Formats: sequence, structure tokens, C-alpha cells
Amino acid sequence: MTRARTAGAVPGAPTTQPRPSPSVAPGVVEVFAGVGSVAAGFVEVLGGDIILLNDVDPLAKQAAKDNLGEDVLYDDGDVRELTGERVVDAADGRDVTALLGCPPCQGWSAAGLRQSNDARNLLLGEFFRLVRELTPRFFVMENVAGVAGRSEFAGALASVNDRYSWWAGVLNSASYGLPQTRQRTLALGYRRDLGVNPTAPKPTHGGARGVWDYRSESLMTPSAETLDAILGSAPRVQPGRGSFHSMTALYDDIHDLPNFVTVEDAIGDLDGNDPSEYSLALRGAGPLPVPVPDDHVAWGHGPDLVRRLALVREGRRPPKEATNGTVYYSQAYARLHRRGLARTVTTNFHNPGSGRFTHYRRDRTLTVREAARLQGFPDSFRFPGTRSAQARLVGNAFPLLWAKRLAEHVRDELGDALH
Repeated sequence: MTRARTAGAVPGAPTTQPRPSPSVAPGVVEVFAGVGSVAAGFVEVLGGDIILLNDVDPLAKQAAKDNLGEDVLYDDGDVRELTGERVVDAADGRDVTALLGCPPCQGWSAAGLRQSNDARNLLLGEFFRLVRELTPRFFVMENVAGVAGRSEFAGALASVNDRYSWWAGVLNSASYGLPQTRQRTLALGYRRDLGVNPTAPKPTHGGARGVWDYRSESLMTPSAETLDAILGSAPRVQPGRGSFHSMTALYDDIHDLPNFVTVEDAIGDLDGNDPSEYSLALRGAGPLPVPVPDDHVAWGHGPDLVRRLALVREGRRPPKEATNGTVYYSQAYARLHRRGLARTVTTNFHNPGSGRFTHYRRDRTLTVREAARLQGFPDSFRFPGTRSAQARLVGNAFPLLWAKRLAEHVRDELGDALH
């Protein structure tokens, strides 16, 4: 098959892709890829292969190659220098079916300084530039919840409106089978010639089992009235076209679904409990007992910090005695509950002062492997570098299991249009 090329491609202009055969397998490109978890999830569900990953983090590149294969093409250059033409060259006759990406969010994150002039904010536009140049069959973009109300986001979507039907909104990972209330803006676009309008993926989890609510510090049965409290996701952004800011809008009967996956479901077996269905899936199907992963190692907290963490009760906020007299109104130094949902795993989950990261019964913060479990990574997925570097890779990653759920939704909606 002869590849079509463009000389001196103009940024924003579509790059001519080779015409694929009717049976061509999907080809996936992920920018701001980190360890490549989104591409990995989509390829696992849709088939096909990874055409290209792009990120400037050399350790993330190593992680991707260690886990996805040394032959995975990983471009570690600046995304602003990545053109559609270069991607088509990398495709080598394959169809660029999907463009996936999680642009850096620090400029808009509630956990950051939220500076409007943060240069990383401009990288959102680079993702949509590549959408315009490559015109893949579909795109998926993820970012922090606050992006949904930004004019920059609305403008980026408008820039592809002539070629794509799209849906955008704020979703919570716990509603899709993660034991973590990671709330994120998702944008899903299908090329208009495919004749399919994207919709929000329906939740897969809820159930009737009681879940610990960290606000009231009590067990709550999931329902339309209690869901926002359980998820810790009361609406905070301005409504926009096609957006949802409470997961209740997407549920039919929450009690008809499998139960939410709790912290204990995810990591309890690492502490000697019987494995749950969730942890068995991540451990693999081999014979039991399964060896404990070598990255399940406690952090070296000092004796004074360990003493203070011991004062924090399960599922509770810390008493003043645990924080040297300082009163925290955030989740700093708070302890997880075994029947609760973890809060968003960040790169600082090793620091109890950075959020609700204290183990539900041990006087320590989460290990690297426990955090990876909460992110939906199988135990076979390993993270290179020092433990601090591993924590950064895990916290920066898009949850692998959530990527698979999104891929299943795209597969169900597009069907034969994927090929």
C-alpha cells in the first residue's frame, strides 16, 4: 500500500491518510501518554496496535516499553513539534483510527495554583491541532474537572465541530468500576462521516451495598440522594453543552448494577484478606497464593509521624493531636475506610499531609502497588525507578481499567465503523 504524504504540512490542515482496507485493524496514537495506559486499554479492547506514543518523560517511556513491548514507538520530543505528517509516516500504511490524550492539567487543577497564564494550558490546543491534522475516526481527551467550564476548552471543541460530532462532560471513575473517586472531564468525538453521535458512557457500578461517606463519617446506601456525597463530587463547574456534573444524571436504577468497588476490595488481599473479584482480576489467573509484588513496600515514615497517624481513626479526619495542633479542613492526614472509595490518587500519595492517603488499618500511607491497584493496573504492570519516581508515574497515569471501560463504550457505539 502506498502512503500518501504532504510536503510542508500546514499546522491545522488535515494530513492525507492512506486508504485502509475494509478489514484493517485499528491503529491508536496517544499523546501526553505517560506510561501509555490509555492506548494499552483501547488496544486490549479494540484490537489493532499502538502506532505512536508521545511524552517528554523519559521514565514514562521506559515504563511503556517495559510493559507494552520494546518495539512500541515512543516519541519523547515536544508535542508542539509533532505533526500529522510524522504520525502518518509512523503509521506506515496503517489507519490512524484513534487519537487519545491527557494534556497536562496543572494550570487548571484544583490541587494546583490555577494560573491562567500557565504555559501547560496551551497544550490542550496542541491535542486538537493533531485532531484536525490527522482526522482520526475518533478522539478521546481527558483533563481535570475544572476544564469543562473553561473558554479554552469550548474553543478547542469548536475548532473541530465541522468534522466531528462530540460529547463532553465530567465523569467519575468510581461509577465505572474503579475503587477511586477520580473526577475528570472527558471529551469524546466521532468523525461526522461515520454517522454516529457519541453519548456519555453509562455507569457500570453502583449497587445497594453501603459505602462509607467521608463527609458524614457513616455508611450510606447508594441512591440518587446520596451519590454525590459518596463520590465526593458535588457539582462545582458551570454547566455547558452536553455536560454532566452529577453522575446521577447518567444512572437508571443504581441498585441494578454491581456494587461499587471499595478500598478493601482493591487492596485487602495485600494485607492478608481473601481476594475480591476485583483484586483477582489484577493479580492474574495463576494458582494461589500469589507472590506479593516487590513494590508493595511501606514508606519509611519516622516514629513521630507513625505515632500521630495511629491517632487517626478509620475513615475519619485527624484530631488536632495528630497534626501538632493544626486544624485541617481538607483531607490532609485523613484515613481511608475499608468500605469507602479512595479519593483521587495523586503523585504525592506517599505524603499523608497531601490528602486522604493513610491506609485504613496500617499506620502508613499507601504503597506503590496499592496505589496502582486503585488505578486499575494489574500486578504484572511494573513501574521503573526509585519509589518516589514510581509514585509519580502511578499518580500521573490515567487509570488503565477506566480506559478499557471507555474503549468498550466506543466499540459498542461505533461497531463496524471502527474498521
